[in-house]
Amino acid sequence: MLEQPSGPPQKESAKLERKTEVFTGKVVLVDGAYRLSLLKDPDTLLRLTRARRETEFEKQQINLRKYYEKTISVNGTLQDEWIFGADIVGQWTPPGGQTGPNMNAPKQTRP
Repeated sequence: MLEQPSGPPQKESAKLERKTEVFTGKVVLVDGAYRLSLLKDPDTLLRLTRARRETEFEKQQINLRKYYEKTISVNGTLQDEWIFGADIVGQWTPPGGQTGPNMNAPKQTRP
């Protein structure tokens, strides 16, 4: 027989309802963290996560370092400062720009 873990049971947060949209923006480094700046509204800075539960957003955050200074297209659902259930579906570079991951980007200093 399997032993049950001791202590109070962990409360699972419910999966959030998804209304998938397409977001397009440029990846920028702001205060030591990579964020998606939307092309429609450059003042809006968003974080991306693959998680579908609010309690897991930070654990499953997508590291945007390799997309630094590139324009990307993301499918996902907007909630506060997060796009959850995010899938990066495209990236564009300016004509003559470097292709592939940008591993020369500065390291982020905070999540």
